[in-house]
Amino acid sequence: MNLFRLVFICCCIFLPLSSNAAPHKPEYSAPIKVTILVDDAYPPYSYQVNGELYGIYVDIVKQAARLLSHEYQVTLQAVPWKRGVSSMASGEAIALMPPYIHIKKRPYIWPYSIPLQEEVVVAFCNQGTTLKNLPHAKPDRVLNIGINAGYIILDESLMEAQKQGFIQLWENKSTRSNIEKLARGRIDCYINDRLSTLLGINKMSQITPSVNTSNIVEDKIVMRRTAHIGYLKGFDEKYPFKQDFILRMDAALRQVIDNAATPP
Repeated sequence: MNLFRLVFICCCIFLPLSSNAAPHKPEYSAPIKVTILVDDAYPPYSYQVNGELYGIYVDIVKQAARLLSHEYQVTLQAVPWKRGVSSMASGEAIALMPPYIHIKKRPYIWPYSIPLQEEVVVAFCNQGTTLKNLPHAKPDRVLNIGINAGYIILDESLMEAQKQGFIQLWENKSTRSNIEKLARGRIDCYINDRLSTLLGINKMSQITPSVNTSNIVEDKIVMRRTAHIGYLKGFDEKYPFKQDFILRMDAALRQVIDNAATPP
């Protein structure tokens, strides 16, 4: 076999592989517009005030978006969490922030960005109520547990307790509404991120002093989870730039997060 023929065969074998090694972004008039749906009621991570989005995750993603501004015009759109999840399930949205990773329960979301931050999910209960021994110890009555609408936030022991009928979940609109119901005794416990809940309790004590929150105590750590930007699985024809955007956004997020972690 001569040298020319050998080179030709090698090119036929390896060129298709190398051409698929990196995601292909079709040529568009830059910048390409990308909208990320954002939980509008999850302080301090993401929340809306007078039509403006604020929060830790909002700041991180906005900084990352500025690094991509020549290629992509990123818009953060505030939505109620449950509506955001529904928009992902129907294929109407390309991205949602900040879900935990739930591959089986949300098969329509994949992949996820690099972690934005780790959150500690805890149960806050009224004094005299505990979720620590469930499902091994049957409570005297069914316990009413509040969660934010659309959240998947129970550990295995609480899912089993729910299955056995020891607890009943109540989805409420926001952290504020759950805290108020907990303080008024309408629910027994509330499960959410620790920092978000503590800030909510402190704010309610200041703004609505008629609502007594002194009976609320942290009961147990439910889980530790990282928060992400979650992307729509599939729909590559609708969003042919998606893989390129995900890679670029991850690189930008990594730069922002690493810079924040580096002491001045």
